[in-house]
Amino acid sequence: MGSKIWTVLALLCSLIAGVAHAKTSFTSPILVEADKLVDIEPAKSLEIANKYLTDRTFSEPNNDRLPKLKRDDTDQRIRTPLSSVNALLIIAKSQFNLGDSQAAMQSLLLAESMTEKYQLLFLALDVRILKARLQWLTTNEATKALATLEQVERDLESIRKGQNIANRTSYRIKILQAQIASAENDFELANSLFQAALSYIPNDKLSKWQIDFHTKFGKHYLYHRRYNEALSELLLAYWSAIELNSSDQLASINQQLAQLFMQRQVLDKALEHLSQAADFYGAYPESPILADVLKQMGDVYYLQGKYNLALVHYFNVIDQKKTDKNIEKVIDIRLSLASTYLQLYNYPLAEQYLARAEKLLRYSDLPELETKAALLDAGLGYFQQDNKQVIEQAKRALTLSQSLAMSESLEQASLEQQAYQLLALGYEQSGEFKQALSNIKKANSLRIYHQAQLNQISEEAFRKQRQFVEQGLHYEIQEQELAEALEKQNKFQKVALGLFCLASLLALIVLRLSYTNRRNKNEVEQLNENLFTHARSGLPNLRLLNANLPNSLQRTQRYFEQWQVGELINEPLSDRLRFVMIDVPFLRNMYLQNGYEAGLELEHAFGEFIRSKIEAPARIYHFSDANLLYIEPSIKPRTAESLFEEIQSWINDFEQDRKINRIVRVGMANYPFLPRAYTAINDKELLDILLVATHMAREVSMRESQSHWVYLKAIDNAPAASLATDNVRQACRTAIKQGLIKVHSSSQNEDGFKKSLMSE
Repeated sequence: MGSKIWTVLALLCSLIAGVAHAKTSFTSPILVEADKLVDIEPAKSLEIANKYLTDRTFSEPNNDRLPKLKRDDTDQRIRTPLSSVNALLIIAKSQFNLGDSQAAMQSLLLAESMTEKYQLLFLALDVRILKARLQWLTTNEATKALATLEQVERDLESIRKGQNIANRTSYRIKILQAQIASAENDFELANSLFQAALSYIPNDKLSKWQIDFHTKFGKHYLYHRRYNEALSELLLAYWSAIELNSSDQLASINQQLAQLFMQRQVLDKALEHLSQAADFYGAYPESPILADVLKQMGDVYYLQGKYNLALVHYFNVIDQKKTDKNIEKVIDIRLSLASTYLQLYNYPLAEQYLARAEKLLRYSDLPELETKAALLDAGLGYFQQDNKQVIEQAKRALTLSQSLAMSESLEQASLEQQAYQLLALGYEQSGEFKQALSNIKKANSLRIYHQAQLNQISEEAFRKQRQFVEQGLHYEIQEQELAEALEKQNKFQKVALGLFCLASLLALIVLRLSYTNRRNKNEVEQLNENLFTHARSGLPNLRLLNANLPNSLQRTQRYFEQWQVGELINEPLSDRLRFVMIDVPFLRNMYLQNGYEAGLELEHAFGEFIRSKIEAPARIYHFSDANLLYIEPSIKPRTAESLFEEIQSWINDFEQDRKINRIVRVGMANYPFLPRAYTAINDKELLDILLVATHMAREVSMRESQSHWVYLKAIDNAPAASLATDNVRQACRTAIKQGLIKVHSSSQNEDGFKKSLMSE
């Protein structure tokens, strides 16, 4: 029952919902939320949009009075002309959905004036489209609405700039034109306009536009009872909404699918989709759509014969606050309650609700509901054995049903069939069997017509067709997902192959670089060994000494200077260096005495032996053929004599079974050499001083034929000027004669040593 009402309501909902789903891109999250609630909970949407307008300061373009405010919709303190017009559009749609069409038109006039003032061209077209829609829904003047849309379309072509925004406006125009044509029963024109609207939707990816289109197209087919096409479009919208997770659109689609299955008498499926819709709208207690869904569920239970469940849902509808504001819904729900109580044989309550509905019908012009009330009166009279009431009300219902402008629809045929059926029953009760037979024949003919219309697609075939469509959609989605997966796999394979090639190339480069680096490192090590070691003894040579000595002396100077100026508390003895020049005579004569091969072998063995005696951080260099330079830090104080004895022990321990000259001549000096002028002596001058000391030791050693050492030590107050000459050797001898440099020696013959010094 009530199928015609629900068909009309479905069409009206589709027309109004078109405003919300062909959405504008709002930059303000508040307006996005308000726009989402336009159809679901219009009162809440109206409250949010009004609060947006009142709480924010209006900022005109190039307004210098608000220099510190950002002028975009994301700012929480201001609203721009663009966002203000969008808010007014939401207000107009909410007011219309709440039944206040006059207030909605006033809001649109205000929005229209703002678009003209601030030259919002595309938004002005949106305002005009919405205005045409609401005026058509209010007055049902299709010609005027179509003329307005044609003018909007011409204006759009003159300002078309951005393709996306122009397509959005064109889509709205074509959809509204198609819906008007559908409502005017111009089926073919509506189809062509829907196809034209489809061309403006981007098809590169799934979007709410596509869901909105298929939903409206499906409602168009449903209105014209093209069930196959309606099912295909609505199921396509249904699965697309699930894939896109668009819950608000999915709830609306569920409601339309339920209406479709109700008309096809597939009641279990209708109830399934209504339950899904009720789950969504149940989260919005103030939603007017929730009452419609509950009413539909009650109708389904009524058709299933579950009258108690139907009563529960009907009373839930009455409990909804929004129901009282729509006179048609109030009358319809009371007629449904009367019909249900009549089926339960509760005649007093049935008569009570019927009386309330008829009282309201006196103040309204709703012929279809009047027809249903008359049928209920006739049915109630039949059960109460009032033959006169049955015949009178059945005739009235027949007259009203035949006057309905339903173009021989199934609803009209169903109402006429019920009227004839009740007339037959009334005449039968009164004993007028001939009249009863005549009316029963007419009722049967209408029943046969109704059944023939329904049998065009049987229920089983309809179920199979639904399953086939769903499978087709599922396979289509799977094919699309497979194509996307294959494309992603191909991309992945290409990327993986590219990365593998790149990784292989990098690995080869790394291996090549590693090999080259290792080879270069070996070459460098070999070169360093050849460059900085003595060719025969293997000890560090003079070149390495020249490379390392300046840095060592500079570091020692720095630490010693810090100690001198008080930056270091204790004298850094560990940073002072002791230099020892060792003259080994047998290295000079071994090639003459032993030959080249034996000399090479002896010198290399001597180098390995001396290297084993040196402990870090001390170090030794092969200064020249017969001279070695030994350097050690002054970690612990020791005498020159003890150092000499250690060096002599090295020579004595070397190949003791071999007959070689064991005499050594040692010259010693410390660095810094001049305590008061630690920077006066550089590395080359220090070596000259060592050579002087070693030469003195050699002279004495040659006279006495034994080992000797000489240790030169400057006095604490020795001035830097004493050695500030180009000839350091001569300056050193002069300083010795002047007593600025003290000579410590192992010689026991002081006179011989002085003669050696004087001969220099």
